Amino acid sequence: MMRTFVLSTVVGLAAGFASAQSRTISDGNIMVPDSTNDRVMLFDSFDGSLMNSNFIDLVPAGGMTPINAVQVGEEIWISDQVADSIFRYSIDGSTQLGTITGGLDNIRGIEWVGNTVYVTNAGSNNGAPGQGIVTIDVGTETINGFFITGSNGAGNPFDVLDYFGNLLINDIAENEIDTYTRDGAFVSNFHDSDGSTGINFPEQMTRTSMGNILAGGFGSPSGIYEYDNAGNQINYWDVDSSVRGVLELGNGNILFTDSSGVYVLDPNSGAITASITGVSARFAEFVIPAPGTLGLAGLAGLAAFRRRRR
Repeated sequence: MMRTFVLSTVVGLAAGFASAQSRTISDGNIMVPDSTNDRVMLFDSFDGSLMNSNFIDLVPAGGMTPINAVQVGEEIWISDQVADSIFRYSIDGSTQLGTITGGLDNIRGIEWVGNTVYVTNAGSNNGAPGQGIVTIDVGTETINGFFITGSNGAGNPFDVLDYFGNLLINDIAENEIDTYTRDGAFVSNFHDSDGSTGINFPEQMTRTSMGNILAGGFGSPSGIYEYDNAGNQINYWDVDSSVRGVLELGNGNILFTDSSGVYVLDPNSGAITASITGVSARFAEFVIPAPGTLGLAGLAGLAAFRRRRR
């Protein structure tokens, strides 16, 4: 669905659109952490080409293994699996605003919804609660809750995704994806895999323009998986790598990441092109720059803002 907004209105609302909806908006840029060099790279959201290999340098902040960089209002929050911290930066990536630490251990994917950031947590060091989802209040930047996951209550979550008013949370122990309310109540099993003929060790999940789910399968049979909104597998692409991050691009191709780089898959032909190699790339997320950081190309893109169907 295409809608054109008056430029001034779009600029004023840009940050507002970039909530959890930013995972389905391909106007802006794409952030991908690199855990080899402890930085966040920036890619074009239309074709996946590299724009800036050092958008955010996490070394001064104490970055060790950054996993997921997510826009939270007019900030960028970056989860670090080994530093057990979330680093906060200005939307242009130039300034560190703070670090959220304590009560977190072995964190991976994160998701922003309203005034809450959901954090996948697997460890119990640093006063952390163990396997499950830690919730952080955005306004106070403090932990305010926790809930366990997995259909058996012993899930080991790797990513969390806002989806049709609920949350999808995966489980690398049972190779499944489950649906929860935003308050942490189990709703149903979204997709269950035997880990042999279906997804094994699911990592990032993102939503496509059609409302389907893309998931990166890290373990064999590794690759890119697509599910419809009922959780049925409708596509699988064997890209010959242990996939971590996945994201649909504006041109319909799929950007994916692994331990050797960032790549783009043409889902129709199966052709794969490299955007950057020699890096340990992680999750991919859209970011809409603040008005003051937009270039002319960004303004033009936002002027023709594309609202994705929910």
